[in-house]
Amino acid sequence: MSEKIKNFFASERAKLKGMSFKEKAAYVWEYYKIPIIAVIVVAIIIGSIINSVWINPEKKMYLQFAFFGGYADDSAAASMCGQLEAALMTPDEQEKLQISSASFMTDSGDPQMDMAYQEKFASMISVRELDLLVVDDADLDSMVSQGILAPVKDYLPDGLLPKVSGSLIESADENGAKDDYAIKLDGNTFFGNSGLLTDGMCIGVVVNTQNPDRVKGALDYIFKI
Repeated sequence: MSEKIKNFFASERAKLKGMSFKEKAAYVWEYYKIPIIAVIVVAIIIGSIINSVWINPEKKMYLQFAFFGGYADDSAAASMCGQLEAALMTPDEQEKLQISSASFMTDSGDPQMDMAYQEKFASMISVRELDLLVVDDADLDSMVSQGILAPVKDYLPDGLLPKVSGSLIESADENGAKDDYAIKLDGNTFFGNSGLLTDGMCIGVVVNTQNPDRVKGALDYIFKI
């Protein structure tokens, strides 16, 4: 096998010896473009992996908000997340973690797009990627009956309950059991200052959040400022 390889390279060198640089380039591209392209693609993939893992790793999630119904302007939501990062996270955490948001439209005018948003919403809940849900008051009962939200009092830090007791919204789960599942956002200073809609909106905790302590910290900040 090694002898065949030596003969192959010797033959190729002989072919290229009498060619101009342009002819050599044309010959190499004509007969070896597929392996060249393959090498380039592999190099790009390896470079991307090195960049994402070691050079510029993607930040992991500290908290993720969901706006169901498309109520959140992207720039306003980004402003909200930035303020929470500054208030809740240490400088070291801010280098490695992020607070993010996702909007899920239900009335875009395109039924297929609306369905895609709803499927993505369900998928992110199933893999436990969402923590806090902002939704229209009118849609709360549907969210609770589907088992998407947890009783909000379980996530209120000490001392916050008296402040929000008048804004709690009761709903019934799929078995008809009633509890407080959300807090009204009407007139909320934090959301309003961020440029987000508050009238007729409420916030609840996604039932399978992986970050209960961080959720408590976020709610404490949102309703105390």
